[in-house]
Parts: sequence; structure tokens; C-alpha cells
Amino acid sequence: MARSVIITGASRGIGRAIAWRLADEGYDLFLVARGAEDLASVARELEPRKVKTASLAADITAEGAGGLIRDAALDAFGPPWGLVNNAGMAESAPLAKTDDDLIRRHMELNFLAPLRLMRAIVPRMGENAGGRVVNICSTAALAGYPYVSAYAASKHALLGATRALAREYAGKGVTFNAVCPGYVQTEVFEQTVLNIAEKTGLDTVQAEEKLKRMSPQHRVFNVDEVANAVAFLLREESHGINGQALSVDGGEIEH
Repeated sequence: MARSVIITGASRGIGRAIAWRLADEGYDLFLVARGAEDLASVARELEPRKVKTASLAADITAEGAGGLIRDAALDAFGPPWGLVNNAGMAESAPLAKTDDDLIRRHMELNFLAPLRLMRAIVPRMGENAGGRVVNICSTAALAGYPYVSAYAASKHALLGATRALAREYAGKGVTFNAVCPGYVQTEVFEQTVLNIAEKTGLDTVQAEEKLKRMSPQHRVFNVDEVANAVAFLLREESHGINGQALSVDGGEIEH
């Protein structure tokens, strides 16, 4: 029986790339995102890979979403081997404009929803004699950047929970790790470039160059690089890697 992995935010960007990569590894996939049509499109793309897919269109911040996703995934494939908490948001604002709503939205999607999903799903991993949790964080979980205090706080919180749960479940066969990318070429990145250009007067080429300079490799990363890191951490032979933050940033953050 193939092992299954739950992926949130699976309909585009990093989540979609993770789904493709894990399908190549032979995992059955339970895909979660808000849009049913986008999920169906990803499922069609995966058909040639000969793995089973199931999906659920859901707002992971909604009340009871953790239990809903758990039960649907159990019905589809039984207890999962993996959970990839990828869904998230990133908005920028100076401190004076970082209002309570902006803070709440970041914390709800980037921290509370993944924590609730872990609470709902991880106990069932014991039925597989273990499992893997990979939380998609950010270099903003490891360092501070201007104008993203709400985002950075939410990702720091998720990384903190990852490390705490890694110790809590260390003797139960479940590992918890984080993948912390720098800037990745996605729709979110493109919007970030436009926002910088609008607020600074730079053109989009100059704005993108500004972001590239944050990495010693002087580049923006691609979604497949993040997906490869996730696939590595999900493997059974990665059992000794626990409570870690694996950066995909070209050396920006030195551990």
C-alpha cells in the first residue's frame, strides 16, 4: 500500500510543485486548497504519474477545518504518512499600518491553522508507526526583515511549534521539520516585486534585483528546489533529522 501525504495550499506555486515531486516519489496525495477547480486541474496534471489523488476544497482557517481534513484524508487513504503545511500568506506594511486585522490574518493562516491541523492529524500517524511533518516557513522565521513584522512573527511562531513538537514526538516515530525558503519565483513573489516598485519608484527589474541581492547566490529560487527539500525530509531514511529548519536561500541564513 502506498503511503499518503496531505498537502495544504496544493493548487499553485510551491504547493503544486510539492505535489508533482511527491507524485514522482510514489506517494498518494490528499490535496487541500480553497479552489475546487484549481485542485481538479492539479489532479489532472498528476494522472500520468499513476498515483492516487483525492482533494478537498476548504478554508483551513475555518472552525473545525482540522477535523474535516483529517476525516476526509482518512476516508481516502487511511492514516497518512506525511503532512505538508504549505498554505500561507505574506503581506507587507510599516508598523504604523500593521493593524490588528493584518496581524490576525497572518497568525490564523500561517500559524494557528497549521497547528490545528497537526493537532488533528499527527495522533493518527501513530497507526503507521510514525510519519513526517514538514512545515513551509521562510527565512523570515529565522531573521527579521523590515515591513513584514506580522508575517515574520507568524513564521517564527510556526517554527517554534515545529521545534517543540519535534521533541514531544521524538520517541513516537514522527518527525517535525521546517523548510525555510528565501524569495521563490511564484505569484506571491511577482506581487512583491510590483509592491516594491509601486512604493519605491523603482521599475520591476530594479525591484527584483534588490530582492536577488539578499542571497549570496544573487538569485531568486524556484519552486522545485523547495519541493526537493520537502521530499527529502519526508523519506523514511530522514528519520534522524528532527526539529530542523532547512533553508533554501543560497546561504543567506547561516546556521
